[in-house]
Amino acid sequence: MAKKSTPVKEKFTITRQMLSMYNEIISQLPYVKGLIEIDVTDGRRIIKAYQEKTGERVSFTCWIMKCISEAIMENKIVHAYRIKKREIIIPQEVNFGIMIERETAVGMKVPYMAVIKQIETKSVLEITTEIRKLQVEIIAEKDQLMGDQGFVRKLQMFLFSILPAFIGRPIFKKVSTNKKFVTENSGTVGMTSLGMFGKEVSGWAIHFPTRTVDFALGGIKEKPCIVDGKIVPRDILNLTIYIDHNIVDG
Repeated sequence: MAKKSTPVKEKFTITRQMLSMYNEIISQLPYVKGLIEIDVTDGRRIIKAYQEKTGERVSFTCWIMKCISEAIMENKIVHAYRIKKREIIIPQEVNFGIMIERETAVGMKVPYMAVIKQIETKSVLEITTEIRKLQVEIIAEKDQLMGDQGFVRKLQMFLFSILPAFIGRPIFKKVSTNKKFVTENSGTVGMTSLGMFGKEVSGWAIHFPTRTVDFALGGIKEKPCIVDGKIVPRDILNLTIYIDHNIVDG
């Protein structure tokens, strides 16, 4: 008979406690969700041709981010946010927040909110370079939520660590659902990408959005499509769109 193993106990960090409470709060917000398919065959072909010609590798995800930013610049209301009962703010530039994976000094991989500011003014290569630079920098585990985002975030972390839940929760909810605070600290638009999905796996990613408009990249799979009256194989991306129904009708 095999020897019974002993479960390993690890500390549930303050950061993880905040994420847990945050997800519970955000899951109650009134988002309209859309699950769509996008033909990215030509985009992937152009990216591949560029890389072969220049030797510079650009990210498919960053290309999607660039496309989204240009679409938002043509429809700015979709990343507007409410500040008072009868007022909304419509940003005139796109600051794009995306979750990336970074590593701590002890080798622990942690999620990190990277914000690419004025992304509409940058090329796909510039966006790729900026994100990859962040990915290779070592950070402290506590910084996965705070990063370099200033005093308010640090105060939020400190208060959460010392206040009892029945006091800290209402404060945390007030801050987490404040769209002005969210957009200033994590972008006017956001996206998460599930890297575990591959070309042969089709499916949509579902997450907890925070901004007025959010996106989630799912899988890419080759599917038969009709192009110019002929059935041909095309690369189809599963994309999830979230829109705050309090701001945008659809």
